[in-house]
Amino acid sequence: MCNTAKASCTIRFRLLTMVPIVLCLAGLAIGDDFSRGHLVVSRVEYLGDPNQFNSPGFSGVQGAVFLDQYTVSGNFVNSLPLPNSTTNNAGITTSFSSHSEGAVMLSVDGNYLTYTGYQAPVGIVGVSNSFTTGAHPASSTGPFFDRVVARIDRKGHVDVSTVLKDTYSGDNARAVISVDGSQFYTVGNASNNASAIGTIGVRYTTLGSNSSIKLGTANPSVPKADNFRAINIFDGQLYVAKGSGSNGNNGIFQVGIGLPTSGGQTITGLPGLFGPADSTAFPYHHGAFFFADPTTLYIADEGLGTATVSPVAGLQKWMLVDGTWKLAYTLQAGLDMGVSKTISGYPALTSTVGLRNLSGAVHGNQVTLYAITAQFSSISGGEPDPTNLVKITDDLSATTLATDESFEILANSGAHEVFRGVALGRDGHNED
Repeated sequence: MCNTAKASCTIRFRLLTMVPIVLCLAGLAIGDDFSRGHLVVSRVEYLGDPNQFNSPGFSGVQGAVFLDQYTVSGNFVNSLPLPNSTTNNAGITTSFSSHSEGAVMLSVDGNYLTYTGYQAPVGIVGVSNSFTTGAHPASSTGPFFDRVVARIDRKGHVDVSTVLKDTYSGDNARAVISVDGSQFYTVGNASNNASAIGTIGVRYTTLGSNSSIKLGTANPSVPKADNFRAINIFDGQLYVAKGSGSNGNNGIFQVGIGLPTSGGQTITGLPGLFGPADSTAFPYHHGAFFFADPTTLYIADEGLGTATVSPVAGLQKWMLVDGTWKLAYTLQAGLDMGVSKTISGYPALTSTVGLRNLSGAVHGNQVTLYAITAQFSSISGGEPDPTNLVKITDDLSATTLATDESFEILANSGAHEVFRGVALGRDGHNED
């Protein structure tokens, strides 16, 4: 039975052998707080030697996933471990070194958090490139691991009954969002294998299902055009983002009309917000995005995937002008972009080169945004580097960059851990 007492937890749980479909957080129930305006940060833990990510042929390792709660001022509240196993395929895990994974999303109705990963044991390697059991090529020798949707309710129960056997075979499951906890929209990638490529893209599924529906394609002649990285719902409309690789255009796309549940949908790039990758307008990695209102959009940009700092990496602000989205400015102050720093216990210097996942809240003419940093170092290009949770407030109507706006670092994941995603509760204006 769940303990829903409103007592603050001050420890982070280390639980690596949980296998039940439903789990409850002891002490302060996570739902009692995220709906009142706390931040929920997905943290992936790995207790091995980070140096091994430099080893030739090493393709990542599965990490245990925790949902950490913070106040919007950065005070740690408690932590919810997602169920997993070290010995069999149960629960949900994430590739520790894959920076495109790990988004945590709040449902439209504010009652659920969602997270997607793999039905694979903690500590094994190569899972993010594994085939799924229902879509793998007959000639393949594996490994085979299915993709999982985790749904977390207001009282901290975790449901991992949605095990997808035909989704994102051969590559990353990246993000999932729900309207009401019963229907899910997902994005991810797939391998180029003929049997796997059809599992790519923006997809629809329901609670407890073992399969999903591909909703449409951005470009039928380019299969990897559907290699989407982020997803969101604004004002009853589904959107996705692409910003990785050279196949198809990068940018923000509208998926069908409203919230579609069947295939054959038209996926259309927003005017001014899609095009080929370059170093000034559409860098290599577009990340998560947040609509502040119908004419103001913020995009977390990871930059170029190198130590070189892109002029538009960080937090981009786009505004809709005469039917076309235009880049107003990019927020970078306070991130110390490109400055190498030492993290205790981590064997390489690391520098912030952009931002990844993103959440926010609007109150009046102010919008407060929370993001996770993108790092770079000599170890696997920075993918396993410790990351920061950061915060900034922007004037919603501003069209030029203010000199007094600067990011504040709220928390650091520390060595052997990474922050990946951030979600803000419905009443995100609440302070400590």
